[in-house]
Amino acid sequence: MGIFTNHKLALVAGFVLAAVIMGIGLSAGNVGTAELVGGLARWGHFLAGITWIGLLYYLNFCQVPSMGGLSAETKGELFKADSVVRRVMWWFRWGAMFTLVFGIILYMGMRHGGMMPGWDIQLGGLFGIIMWFNVWFIIWPAQKKILGIVEGASADEKAALGKRALIASRTNTILSIPMLLLMASSAHFRFFG
Repeated sequence: MGIFTNHKLALVAGFVLAAVIMGIGLSAGNVGTAELVGGLARWGHFLAGITWIGLLYYLNFCQVPSMGGLSAETKGELFKADSVVRRVMWWFRWGAMFTLVFGIILYMGMRHGGMMPGWDIQLGGLFGIIMWFNVWFIIWPAQKKILGIVEGASADEKAALGKRALIASRTNTILSIPMLLLMASSAHFRFFG
């Protein structure tokens, strides 16, 4: 019963179950190598994207609004090593990275296969790249100082970095909504050719 009490085992169990399903599906011999690579890249893009955007929404709608009234002592506890805040930031930034990597693989696969991706997917991808940039080059560098991973930032510097990270995070929240619309429309109801 460890898979129900250990999050790492639950994650492994999910991937094992997915591998079993994939193995059964592949045994029919209906999927070629290019389809398999494209399908796995799409699955990876979905999985990483759900992780990333789910945590973006958690941060913007739950965690950040609840932090304003906390004391510095309580924040210090929440920001320490192996805390929920640091775990969220780890999954958040790597969710962003893997969403981008799998998205590029998908895009390149479409181009290599002779299919020019439509404007819906290109514009949605551009929004995703902007969002990824914000995570890795604005939000995460600020969070490292705010969380004390990089020491030496004054309280005033942390406050300024917090505002900068919040603006980048809210920008990502705003961009995520039309980005998801464009990603869905690219496959189901194209707005642009």
